[in-house]
Amino acid sequence: MFKIGDKIIDKNGKIFEIESISEKDFGGGASKYFILKPVFAYDFNQGYRCFVPIDKADSILRPVMNKDEALELIDSLSSLESYPEVNPRERKVYFQTVISSGSRKDICRVIKTLTKYKEARKKNNKPLSDFDHRLLTNLLSLFNDEVSLALGIPIESVNGFIRDRTGASGF
Repeated sequence: MFKIGDKIIDKNGKIFEIESISEKDFGGGASKYFILKPVFAYDFNQGYRCFVPIDKADSILRPVMNKDEALELIDSLSSLESYPEVNPRERKVYFQTVISSGSRKDICRVIKTLTKYKEARKKNNKPLSDFDHRLLTNLLSLFNDEVSLALGIPIESVNGFIRDRTGASGF
């Protein structure tokens, strides 16, 4: 169960802090809701708040990983396999399914796969599709946001930390 002050991740990968609990009636009768405020600016207006029914929070939200989980994930990055190559239409649906599972290792595998695909396209002087580019950018941003919170380091230091810890250049 979540409590006030917890940092959590929603189904879209956005990180929020539970600001308070309030009883609200949004047309279906009064219910208790967590009131969430974004930890990072994202594309929300200043003062944005999100309401999540407490009785459905476990299926909508998950906790931010802790320091040990973040270090374990970082240490496993070099051994993660890329996903096999599939055609662009199937890749889009497949990656969306993987991401919605919330598995951090699988999400890192998607990042690794898209990064390799981007490099291969670049060698042939071809760009990534808009979908692949947006997906890679968003996943890297969400990964960096969560790792920075878990490790207590600035977002811009995450890549350097991973490089120093694993010896791998780029993720």
